[in-house]
Amino acid sequence: TMPLWFWRMMDSTGTITVGDFSVRKVFCSGGMTEEQVLSLCGSCEIASTHPIGQSIVAECEKRGLKLETPDKIQEISGKGIIAETGGRQLLVGNRTLMEANGIAISEWGAVNSGTEVLLAADGEYKGSIIISDTVKSGALDAVKEMKSLGIKTAILTGDGEASAKYVAAEVGIDEAYGGLLPENKLEKLREIRSKYGEVMFVGDGINDAPVLAGADVGAAMGSGADAAIEVADVVFMNSDLGAVTKAVSVSGATAAIAKENVIFALAVKSIAILLGITGIYTNMWLAVFADTGVAFLCILNSVRLLYKK
Repeated sequence: TMPLWFWRMMDSTGTITVGDFSVRKVFCSGGMTEEQVLSLCGSCEIASTHPIGQSIVAECEKRGLKLETPDKIQEISGKGIIAETGGRQLLVGNRTLMEANGIAISEWGAVNSGTEVLLAADGEYKGSIIISDTVKSGALDAVKEMKSLGIKTAILTGDGEASAKYVAAEVGIDEAYGGLLPENKLEKLREIRSKYGEVMFVGDGINDAPVLAGADVGAAMGSGADAAIEVADVVFMNSDLGAVTKAVSVSGATAAIAKENVIFALAVKSIAILLGITGIYTNMWLAVFADTGVAFLCILNSVRLLYKK
């Protein structure tokens, strides 16, 4: 079993949740309509590969809204998009992006279980879109298994604070930290490590690469971004969170068998040496058994891992 101070930290999108986002609600401001807010956000996200951006584009297509490719576009990691279209400057992203550009947010929707994407045009707040994800079916059981192994859990995500806490409450995760940029995730990981000890981080996005590299053990989902897979210590071939607890169990059994093999090999060799030095019993077959025979028995002992359930 893992020690109680071992922490497991996870990204939310694509790891705990399905990553199948959909628009739940649209808030408008400054005389804008829902269609106008969606159309402007969708135009900025038209080339985005992020699930949140794709969900906005999908909602626009569902409503039959016309989207136009911006004249200029700049994607800022962990914050959002700055674009220019038709002589207007558009900002589409989170609160951090708005604050960095001096946008005064006059009204906010009540966000309890989703991520909020804000829209500003020519320096004025124009509305927001609430997008939510679905928790993976096996996530609750996987977290229960982690707790049974004595592992503490936490969420580090770029999604909103309310969304992170909602997901954490849904699956029983101990702590949740939302609205984090890649560098903030790494800072939070270091903070938790200094307080509790060794940590493992599980993620799948390109924004998770720095924290995957900085964790004691970085684990990437096989369906994730190449950058995350490249820096990870462990890569799961599927996106099932249950694979994490299986990996922990297998690693624990592997360490136990390795110790057994080392102790057994040293014990047999020590006995053979003592028998030879004292002259009690010594011949070539004893030496062969103490060397090759012991190695063969250790291999057979290790094969037990193949049958571990």
